[in-house]
Amino acid sequence: MRKINLSISGCMGRMGQQLIKSSKKNRNFKLVSLTENRIINKKIFGIKPSKNNSEAFKKSNVIIDFTVPKCTLEILKIASKLKISLRTLYEIAPSKDLLITMTVDNILKKLGKKALERVSSISSPLEKLETYLRIVNQAVGPKFETYIQGLRSVKGSSKLVNYHEKFITNYTQKLLEEALEANEIENIDVKAFAILLGGIGRDFAKEKNRIQINKSPEDSANSITKSILKGIRLEN
Repeated sequence: MRKINLSISGCMGRMGQQLIKSSKKNRNFKLVSLTENRIINKKIFGIKPSKNNSEAFKKSNVIIDFTVPKCTLEILKIASKLKISLRTLYEIAPSKDLLITMTVDNILKKLGKKALERVSSISSPLEKLETYLRIVNQAVGPKFETYIQGLRSVKGSSKLVNYHEKFITNYTQKLLEEALEANEIENIDVKAFAILLGGIGRDFAKEKNRIQINKSPEDSANSITKSILKGIRLEN
């Protein structure tokens, strides 16, 4: 059987490292290239990582991407141009727990990418923030409930959730600072509000809270977010 030439983008991250190890154990795949969004001056399994470009992927049949949203967009363009498949993770995941973790990580990254794309054309920082949070709150909605429920049983999964929540919190703080500078909101403690807004969805999704609320964690998070932003908005 002919092996599938595999490229892994985002090879230096935790998930990328796991995928490299898994691919080396899978007889159906041949690892032909590794890429990152920065220069890496060392070899990994005999392969020197390169930056994302057409040359790096020219021998590939499949690309598995675990990079940041900006790089994902770049890789999608390259893959489309070279007619390379962006393959699912099921074929190389060595365990159910790792598969769940990788799948949820991929879902959260895609939601983040979608949110950043959607707000790119919005000029108002406050409106941009409300739209951004509404999209990322889908992670605790019914559409992805099965995946999130599965993640709760995975040991160490809190590190993954913390990573994504930190990204949301930092981006929320950035937009609040821009809104403050644009005189759209009151003079608030932007860090405190960013922590609050960035973690609302996760708090409502906790089992002890989820069983007490009347709506879904997603709807509840959006409702509270809307009320908070309305409360700090300045009427011009």
